[in-house]
Amino acid sequence: MMDILRQNAQSWGIKIAFGIIIAVFIFAFGAGGFNGNTDPVIAYVNDQPIPTQEFMQAYRDNAEALRAQNPDLDSDQLQSPEFKKYVLEQMVSQKLLEAEAQKLGLSVSNNELSYSISLIPAFSDKDGKFDMNLYQSFLKSRSMSAATFEDNMRNSALISKLQEYVTMPVKPTEADARNLFDTASEKVQIDYYNIPSIDFAKDIKISDKEIEDFYKANPDKFTIPARSVVKYIAFTPEELSINESVTPEEIKAYYEAHKDSFQQEDQIKARHILIAVDEHGSDKDVAAAEKKIKKILAKAKSGQDFGKLAEKYSEGPSNSKGGELGWFGRGAMVKPFEEAAFALKKGDVSNPVRTRFGWHLIKVEDIRKAGQKELDQVKDEITTIIAQEKAADSITDKLDHAIDLLASGMKLDKVSEELEIAFKKSEKATVQNLSRAFGMTESAAQTIIGLPKGSSTDMPIAIDGGYILVEKEEDIPPTLSPLKDQKQDIESFLIQQRAIQFAKVKAMSVLGQLTNEKSAAEELKAIKKDLKTSEPFGRDGFVPGLGMNPKLAQAAFAAQKDQWLSEPFELPGGFIVARLDERIPPKEETWKTQKDAFMNAIFQQRANEVFSAFLTDLRSKAQVEYVRKDLLN
Repeated sequence: MMDILRQNAQSWGIKIAFGIIIAVFIFAFGAGGFNGNTDPVIAYVNDQPIPTQEFMQAYRDNAEALRAQNPDLDSDQLQSPEFKKYVLEQMVSQKLLEAEAQKLGLSVSNNELSYSISLIPAFSDKDGKFDMNLYQSFLKSRSMSAATFEDNMRNSALISKLQEYVTMPVKPTEADARNLFDTASEKVQIDYYNIPSIDFAKDIKISDKEIEDFYKANPDKFTIPARSVVKYIAFTPEELSINESVTPEEIKAYYEAHKDSFQQEDQIKARHILIAVDEHGSDKDVAAAEKKIKKILAKAKSGQDFGKLAEKYSEGPSNSKGGELGWFGRGAMVKPFEEAAFALKKGDVSNPVRTRFGWHLIKVEDIRKAGQKELDQVKDEITTIIAQEKAADSITDKLDHAIDLLASGMKLDKVSEELEIAFKKSEKATVQNLSRAFGMTESAAQTIIGLPKGSSTDMPIAIDGGYILVEKEEDIPPTLSPLKDQKQDIESFLIQQRAIQFAKVKAMSVLGQLTNEKSAAEELKAIKKDLKTSEPFGRDGFVPGLGMNPKLAQAAFAAQKDQWLSEPFELPGGFIVARLDERIPPKEETWKTQKDAFMNAIFQQRANEVFSAFLTDLRSKAQVEYVRKDLLN
């Protein structure tokens, strides 16, 4: 295995990618996944074989494609029986469709195939013309012959022809498209009255008995799971770079070669003072917070130290650092804060700025203009990059050496000394902790947790950026966290839950008054000053300012103008009572510009339905025999 790694790992990026592919493949099928069964066929479709090797290649291709699209994808999902079955079922469907196309006399000529390949953007030069060199480089990078690629393309084109043939009768009308457009583009806006749960929280008292009863009734919530302490050597560019030396000449050469990578956007260094107020807080609360921030502004303008004022008055998490925010560029802060901060000069203090977090004062301490970063600014960054690139080239050699030393009977701590790589100790960790901390699969983390105390892994475990060798030091059994450590959290949780219940009861009461003919006018008068109108929103359920709530959107679209919706709706922090304010039909000129797109959308939807039904019928008549079900487990 180490020889293979050494031969293929020519760069850090390739090493890591190769490690992922190997890890996925080994953990998916297992070293003993064949169980002595050497049948070369995984399944038969109407007596047509699907070779096991062909399935394995399709599985790897799909796994790599998904990983490329989503680097954060959980490896366990790619290793799941469901994913493997999905890949096999796609291959079964492909076999059925290819056979049906041939039965109907459909074919793809060489000219059609050549034309299809010439249209692939990856094979086109800067002028958009087909480039044979690019085509051959693509095949070489995937270790694929032109014949194999062209067979795959021909089969894909054949299935596309079959799909066109089957869906030929689909003819959507303009009326169908207009109905879809009207439904998709219509918007509504609502009037709503907010009942925040926080208004009730301050008056709620939770007894010690209630806290104790909750604690006893929910032991699973307070049980600390079994954990382990492990010691390990990490073979990653970051870890091994510590022993790499980088010369000033190398740093300068890298800087000159990568100047475009060291551009700087406008940045400012600032402090702030926050007086928190809920985004949906009452006018009274907002005004009280504004009054407080203005008093602090007066102190700042009188010459008092801004940092000390932040330590004393700010209600933000940076108060302990005097409101220090460090350097930041555009897009790092919420829009009102950003606009106010970047409008200031060095040394200026802003007027009060309102964001969803509350009222802020901002002081700009320094400014960096956009442009090229100087070498001194990025020297440390470049040193790290070069050191890690050098270290990446030594990973496989050092890992190979470490495995040889372990095989000779040397303990892991001595291997660490021999290779001059740090021997580190983890915190008390669960399977999930290890998986997240190192970027390994949960099955790999489970292997580590399952090690007997004092023993080591025989083979390296793949992690983000490299590998680790692990030794189990300690096992800690599950324990129940003491009530005294959980008391405050339980109390806060119970207060929050009860406050939400009170807010719901209040919302139901208000709605009841508003929908009662006798009390409606009086209740509306009582809440009118606090009644807000939302921005227009569509059927997707996203209500600007209120968040995602499909149920609220559905009720609003079903209501008549000025009709109160039939129930209160829970939102983060409370409940709202709402009525339909206005329906906003789509504009005629918008329909004219989008008609073709909606006609095509209707066609695609119905064509997919027809083709899906066609495929379902083929599957119902087909004889499919799964020979190697063990490969899906």
